[in-house]
Amino acid sequence: MSFSFKHFSTALLLSTALGSPSLAQELAKEVVGEYFDELRAGGMTVSPGAQNVSGSIVEWRDIVVGLPQDEGHYTLDFMRAEELGGGKVSLSYPPEVKITIDPKGEQSQADIVVRTEGITHIVSGEKAARNHDITASRIAVAMTNMDPPFSMELAVNDVVVRQVSSGAQTLHYKGDMKAANLETQYDLFDGQTNISSTGSYDNLSASFDMDAVNEASLDELFAGTRNLSVSYQMGKMIGSTDIAAPQSAMVVQTNARSADGSFSVLDGIFDMGGTAQDVAYDVKLKDMPLPPFTASMKAVTTQVKLPLKKAETPLPARIQLGFDGLELSDTVWGMFDPTGSLPRDSARLNIDLGAQVRWLVEALGAAEAKSVPVEVDSVKINDVTLNIAGAALNGSGEAKLNNATFPPMPVGEVNMDLRGGVGLLDKLVALGLVPQQQGQMVKMMSGMFAVPGGDGTDHLVSKIEMNADGSILANGQRIK
Repeated sequence: MSFSFKHFSTALLLSTALGSPSLAQELAKEVVGEYFDELRAGGMTVSPGAQNVSGSIVEWRDIVVGLPQDEGHYTLDFMRAEELGGGKVSLSYPPEVKITIDPKGEQSQADIVVRTEGITHIVSGEKAARNHDITASRIAVAMTNMDPPFSMELAVNDVVVRQVSSGAQTLHYKGDMKAANLETQYDLFDGQTNISSTGSYDNLSASFDMDAVNEASLDELFAGTRNLSVSYQMGKMIGSTDIAAPQSAMVVQTNARSADGSFSVLDGIFDMGGTAQDVAYDVKLKDMPLPPFTASMKAVTTQVKLPLKKAETPLPARIQLGFDGLELSDTVWGMFDPTGSLPRDSARLNIDLGAQVRWLVEALGAAEAKSVPVEVDSVKINDVTLNIAGAALNGSGEAKLNNATFPPMPVGEVNMDLRGGVGLLDKLVALGLVPQQQGQMVKMMSGMFAVPGGDGTDHLVSKIEMNADGSILANGQRIK
């Protein structure tokens, strides 16, 4: 057994090893044997230690597990299984496990301590589909002794995990996890700058459906013969980060109402995205003569999609970043607009770009490629939107790339629409934020690339065409 949290981080991967499945007597030996085999398949070494049987209880003592490539180890003082009847077994194990990470290279060493409180673990089901029902009042992980000095602590409270482990050749895990909250804390000092951060995240939940993946099977994940998918949701989030640098210091308080997201690699396509609602920042500058300020957003969205597998035909890629309902406090506006001449409506930014790309080599070997490892077949501006200080910019477009030339030559068009831009530029010049000469130059340049739109005097539109012969037209006029 190797349940879901272990894919979230190395520390959690190792902490879940505490939940080794075992059933009393022969069934216990069979299931724990499966677990040991699973660890070995992941590149670990296992010394099971001594085994004792007493009635319905089976116990293994001094189990030593070596991490892949001999980069660390941990010891379980004991694992104990008690038969409950009906094919169910209750597991127990040490409340504290110490893990040593020793990469034996440029990466720093680390010590990890995993502590559990009030944990129960019930294993049931058949060999083809083992059920794991786990609850814990608290699971805490602490990491220390790194270079540069870095320490991290995280803990989840009131945890409930439900998982089914299956698969003969390729192990598969499917299930869900809930926790009342997650607490985080870390400290980093690089010799000059010290960063300390704390966070609290309420009402976490996650679901997962994944094949087991380790360093040795990454090529199968990239090729699409192994898959994984994780989604999550959480409620209120509160965080604080204290930064102390040689000539400056600040404290940033963060909070958000909720967030959700997902991460997957399905059929060789990496896809990750998320949304946070009602995000706010409160910034206090300690050593600078500037007042505290705040910033808030109704929603923040991100999406990244990228093919990982080598394929004969191009595959879709995408990157999206959006800030909706962005508002700044009056102290920020007052720094550059003390008279209030600029509209202070909430701002919006959305950048959404797509492409069709094709790996010419295996993605895992791209760093060693002797030529360009990836080919972009086409690009598309799904949307570019910026609404700020009374101006609104919108853009879209797409182009096909001719990869027979270098650099590849685009053939397509880009369309832009700007409302209120000239008025905003005039106000920025009046405030002294843009020199008058540069403001006039921008207006002259806009006359080359844009024409008046049909929505009043402060409306510009532009259509840029890129042709196969290398020529570029702006609103029908050749500029190259």
